[in-house]
Order: sequence, then C-alpha cells, then structure tokens
Amino acid sequence: MKKQILLLSTLIVLFFVASCKDNHESLRPGDEKKLKELYADIQKMAQQFNCENANDWEFSPIGSKACGGPTGFIAYSTKMDTAVFLQKVRSYTAEQAAFNKKWGVSSDCSLVNPPKGVACEDGKPKFTY
Repeated sequence: MKKQILLLSTLIVLFFVASCKDNHESLRPGDEKKLKELYADIQKMAQQFNCENANDWEFSPIGSKACGGPTGFIAYSTKMDTAVFLQKVRSYTAEQAAFNKKWGVSSDCSLVNPPKGVACEDGKPKFTY
C-alpha cells in the first residue's frame, strides 16, 4: 500500500511540475491546492477502518493521467458509505482531468495495472496482483 501511495504521490507531483501554456499561471497553485485537499480527504476516508477481513474491502481507480486512464487505485472498506466515497473519487478524478487539460500537463502514458484484489496486512489494506 505504501508503494501505491508513493507511486500515486510521485505521479501527482510530476503532473504539477509539468510546464504550463496558460496565461493564468498565478492561478495554478490554487488549483493544485484544491486537488491536494480532495485527495487528502479521500485518503482520510479510506484509512478510517482497520483491515481485518479482506472480504470487507474493494478498490477503485483514482485520478486521471493526461493521456487517459487512472493514476492509480485506492482500497476502501465496504463498511463506510461507499456511495459518498466513490463520488469523492469520481470528483477528484474529474478535477484532475480538468487540471491536466487546463494546464497542459503531460504524463508518461503508461497504463497502471489494476490489482486483482485486496488483502489485509498489519491492519492495513494491501493490493494483490
């Protein structure tokens, strides 16, 4: 899970570092801050439950690469209000896609392999491949 979060965080940082072609460069930090806050809120929701039974966990694609496809996947407990959680994930993904378009972000265009499932390890969800 830590590797997944690190990979996702690295990709997001790379998106933010990419050069801009927009005349409103001064607005970009506010857009970046909004994305970071949305992602932090999603992470907080996803981490509120201990992983004790892998059957209580699912995963969802999250984020939007500039070339298309998700930036990664996020595990979540089915014990939470999944409708609210998944709406936040969709909102974040749409916001990141809009950010990429607005600021001319580029990415590596590689596909992120989806996990096969979720396992519990030391109370944390871990993707299985």
